[in-house]
Amino acid sequence: MLNHRWILTAAAPALIALAATRTARAEPSATELDAVAQRVIAQERVAGASVLVVHRGKVILHKGYGHADLGLEAPTRDETVYHVVGPMLPFTGIAVMQLVERGKLSLDDDLSRHVPEFPMQGHRATIRQLLNHTSGIVDYHYLGDPIEATSRQPKALDEVMALYAGKKWVNEPGKKWDWSISGFQLLVTIVERASGMSFADYVQNNIIAPAGVKSTTYCDDLSLVRGLSHAYRHYENRFVPAHENDMAYNADLRFCSTVGDLYQLWTAIADKKLVEPRSFAMMSTAEGPAAHASPRDPKAAYGFAMMLNSEDDHRRIGQHGSLFGYSGSLYDFPDDKLTIVVLTNTEGQNAYAITRALARAALGLPPSPAAPPPAEPRSLSDQPVSAAERSQLAGTFVVKLEHLTDRLHDSFAQYRRTYRVFDENGRLMIQVLGEGPERLLKQADGSFAMRSQPDGHITFTVQAGHAASIKLDPSPLGAPFSGKRVGPGDPQTFHREGRDGKN
Repeated sequence: MLNHRWILTAAAPALIALAATRTARAEPSATELDAVAQRVIAQERVAGASVLVVHRGKVILHKGYGHADLGLEAPTRDETVYHVVGPMLPFTGIAVMQLVERGKLSLDDDLSRHVPEFPMQGHRATIRQLLNHTSGIVDYHYLGDPIEATSRQPKALDEVMALYAGKKWVNEPGKKWDWSISGFQLLVTIVERASGMSFADYVQNNIIAPAGVKSTTYCDDLSLVRGLSHAYRHYENRFVPAHENDMAYNADLRFCSTVGDLYQLWTAIADKKLVEPRSFAMMSTAEGPAAHASPRDPKAAYGFAMMLNSEDDHRRIGQHGSLFGYSGSLYDFPDDKLTIVVLTNTEGQNAYAITRALARAALGLPPSPAAPPPAEPRSLSDQPVSAAERSQLAGTFVVKLEHLTDRLHDSFAQYRRTYRVFDENGRLMIQVLGEGPERLLKQADGSFAMRSQPDGHITFTVQAGHAASIKLDPSPLGAPFSGKRVGPGDPQTFHREGRDGKN
């Protein structure tokens, strides 16, 4: 747990010796860090990345790797623009704390005071609990169909709220830490109502302009962002475009920036341009259940819109994330005066992996154990499927996770996804709501598979002449999906069940 007690006891002899060791360490080598970045970028299969490492105010590494646009073979630069997912979230916390300082909000205000239309279902949640993810409100981007089936569809703020309003709360407020991006959507609404400004205008006037950055912009469907890299995801063994729409999510996820701008925004906090030191101290301190943010990592804690953790005994604060085919990570090591910012244009938590590897090298720590190389995908066969079998397997299915793993947040207990299996001109097809269809390939053992997930086994239970249920093992979330047939595989049933189904 990271808190002020750690700081107050830092004068202990062992920690004095540790501080001396840190001071004696030579400045990180740019050549060494460059090699680390190249290695992890290759391991993580990243299309393009920009990296910034600053130690004691000196830029050690500031470089682009790979491609910003694979189709045009445009190289990535040190200041390529990316859609930022993760590192902008602390600035949502900054916006809230500014309004607290100005007397517009109180951390212990009830959510219902500012968003009275949100169904509280008998609960009481506060702004403080939204900031540190102890509100108990379900995370809408872990619900499945509500967001995944509409991830290319722009939404107004109230349409985003409608994705999760009325859903079952995952915990009693204040009792447990559990990540919920829904809290950020509510915070955006609160900032707009307390300030009388749109979130984009508020951030521009109160965060971007005071920090003096030039390449950070609000980016949505109505914006032309110069220098913006294209987003990619993995399909089979290649990169393909990622097509999620930032306007389908919170307004605070609709920003584009560079590694240099993010560093300048971060230093604007230290320079007291954005919030008072007392406010930032509160943001970087864990309270109650937020001091235990992961059952797998006893050092993981959460402040206000910021992750608090460490690399061995080196304290770090910041945030990372991935959506829309982009990945971002910003972590500051305040005791070591080290800041690392990584942005990539490839889905997955690869920016965080690059950041951690660079940090360990810069701090003189041994590398983390290398992840085993990904196994070669199994070779798929394509057995013939008769017309009778195509007819028998056709249907619409609503699936859920058979069980939660310790890597999945509590909100996943409400995860639902709608699939349909259908005959398309003699081809057996499968489609998940909101995505394009692909062929189901019959294997020699009678199971089926998809090229997009070659290691997944798809099986059906057949009763009374048609498929009664489907199972995907493993699913894209790791644990198996399974679910019952809810109707035929025609478009009307498929879309109706995905929109209105209660299964």
